[in-house]
Amino acid sequence: MHSLLDTRQQWTLAAGAILLEANHLEFAAGYDIDLLEGKREGITEMLDRAWSSRDEESFRRQVESFRENRGHGADFDQDRALLSVMNYEEQENYIGGIIDEKRAAQFRVIQFYDSRLNTAGVSAWDWGRAISITRMAMQIGYMDEEMAWAFMFEMAQRIQRAYSSWTEFALAYIIGRQYWSEEFDEDGALEHFSLIEHLFERPDSPWNLMHWEEESIALPFELEREG
Repeated sequence: MHSLLDTRQQWTLAAGAILLEANHLEFAAGYDIDLLEGKREGITEMLDRAWSSRDEESFRRQVESFRENRGHGADFDQDRALLSVMNYEEQENYIGGIIDEKRAAQFRVIQFYDSRLNTAGVSAWDWGRAISITRMAMQIGYMDEEMAWAFMFEMAQRIQRAYSSWTEFALAYIIGRQYWSEEFDEDGALEHFSLIEHLFERPDSPWNLMHWEEESIALPFELEREG
């Protein structure tokens, strides 16, 4: 792992590993975007296209959205609560009556995976990506390094408190991704799960190098705020 990063930073980046590694960045290099030719330009374009972040101000708004839990996890929780008061037959009737196939698929995801999730639901999907894009945004100058790490530590702390292991975290993340994709089929599910297989299998994977119970994640941190 990058010698300039401490254990807390390494664990935090491990929590953002799914999206970071999907962008072909390496944990051993601290997910440094400048080690890949042309990656800085690609990341800049991706943040603009996928996150409407093209400068410090627009990225700050995205950070606040994550902090206030205005993501897919909140939508998932609302839909999950709706299904929770129905028995299976009632759920089937309700989902069968949804005209929008994409919305119906989202409810199918919840119905199928509900028993596999804890009360945190799929917040892992939002918090894990928050770390990923902040790591990348920091490197292209959209966020001050000190503030970026403080925000990423905040997200890492939420993750460690909400889930009990890398496995539980990863499952919640991937279910959240499937809910976001508005698809519910076997091929789609396999595609989603393929994003995490190597993180469990590779000996040099951050999830095999960093212990879930890392105590430094629970330490207090200072988050600077303007004004």
